[in-house]
Amino acid sequence: MKSLWNIGILLLLSSATHQKSTPSSLSYIGAAVEYSPVYESEDGKKASDINADNYIKFITKAAEYSADIIVFPESSLSISSPDLKKLLGRRKSASYIPDPESEIIPCDADEKKYEYSLRSISCAAKVHKMYVVINHAEKVDCNDTNCESDGILLYNTNVVFDRSGRVIAKYRKYNLFGETGTNKTQEPIPTIFKTDFGVTFGQFICFDIIFEKPSLDLIRNFSITDIVYPTHWFHHLPYAYGNEFQAAWAYSNDVNFIQSGFNNPLTTSGGSGIYIGREGPAHVVSENKRSNILIVTEIPKVLNGKRSLAVNRNNVHVYEFDKSEISTTQESEIGKYFYRTVDITNQKSELIDLKQNVQNHTVCYGEFCCEFQFKLEFNESAIENGTKYYRYRLNIFDGVISFVVKFGSIKTCGIMACTDDTTESCNQVFDFNEKVSLPTTFETLNIYAINKDKHNEFFVPVTLATNMKPLNASEFFYTSIEASKSSMHKMSLMSPKNDLLNFGIFARKFD
Repeated sequence: MKSLWNIGILLLLSSATHQKSTPSSLSYIGAAVEYSPVYESEDGKKASDINADNYIKFITKAAEYSADIIVFPESSLSISSPDLKKLLGRRKSASYIPDPESEIIPCDADEKKYEYSLRSISCAAKVHKMYVVINHAEKVDCNDTNCESDGILLYNTNVVFDRSGRVIAKYRKYNLFGETGTNKTQEPIPTIFKTDFGVTFGQFICFDIIFEKPSLDLIRNFSITDIVYPTHWFHHLPYAYGNEFQAAWAYSNDVNFIQSGFNNPLTTSGGSGIYIGREGPAHVVSENKRSNILIVTEIPKVLNGKRSLAVNRNNVHVYEFDKSEISTTQESEIGKYFYRTVDITNQKSELIDLKQNVQNHTVCYGEFCCEFQFKLEFNESAIENGTKYYRYRLNIFDGVISFVVKFGSIKTCGIMACTDDTTESCNQVFDFNEKVSLPTTFETLNIYAINKDKHNEFFVPVTLATNMKPLNASEFFYTSIEASKSSMHKMSLMSPKNDLLNFGIFARKFD
């Protein structure tokens, strides 16, 4: 039975031979997946089995572009229901996952122990000789008195297959976003894996990016320059729209960052991209419809602290699967972007007078001060009767906010767009079917964050335009100067922009 099963998988896959990157190559080919999953079982097949078959379509297509490594989203494989609590439980579709030390290839292993979703993707990695990163619900036998009734522990786990389909790494998510019924390790365990093309990757999952451990430990303790990042993000405005924050994290750490997003705009989830550190995004997708998109690009290696090649954005391949290929694809766009909002009414803000051309402001929140210098042009003639347009506020804050399932300390210093003159409107965007003009152009913009009371903090430059994508790295400049008890951060707009939503400096305070 096992051999017949393997033969069937091999027949389903089209195996192409392509030149693979080597240790001497100055770059490698990375792929990120934006995937809208199947939620419910169909025709007697588990949803996870159908999703695995769809994953194979991505792997097969990525092989046509000679991809060395492909990354899939969090929770879009082994799911069981669109209901969030059940979705994050995923007990029925969980699989045992071999430890890397055992050097097991699930494709060749006992099919009774490992789920089809795990085995089939191992086979696809083997056939196409590609590193594959998936996120899978993992079950572990439980012998504790606090076990669930089914006798298993459940983890939200990344699994990495090498070119032979072997499991070479796995990482269990530590910073859970609620995730009722999901276990976590006693301490975060930083996880890295080496490849045959000379790059060592770090990995973490979704909500981990908000915290110091294990994400920043990979950079500080292991000198990692490349990250794989599966996520099922829930967009929040103003400063935590998915691509907005992920681009900022990659920029501040100057790492190559392959980010793969779970796509369902109606639940405020989506967005994928490949970010080349301080060179900015190679390509980003930010969809307002259910979409299945593959991004493949050349990624320059970081050698001796420098990228070996310039980023070639002409060598980006974007393939969007249509409904005949993957049934979850949606043909038409939704009339707006969906997102959640952060309460900013307790933060300090000042409405910008759009009719005043040159302005300088200094605003403080306790010991944390921000200086704003800008020149703007407001084209009042662009506003006709009934036309809506964005106003702008200076924003500064040093305190605690809710991350929905946890509270955390942040600092913010920026300019944010608002749909009217009120503070409450500064975490909103206009719908597509509304008549909107962009009459405000920031010709110059400089922001200085003066941080007199320095803690264990991590600063990033956050940018978001009205297309719900971060700015290109060439469109802004960011630098920081660190002292023992203080720091200063500067962010500048490098060319005039009339489509800003957010532009500023954001920090996490970990202590």
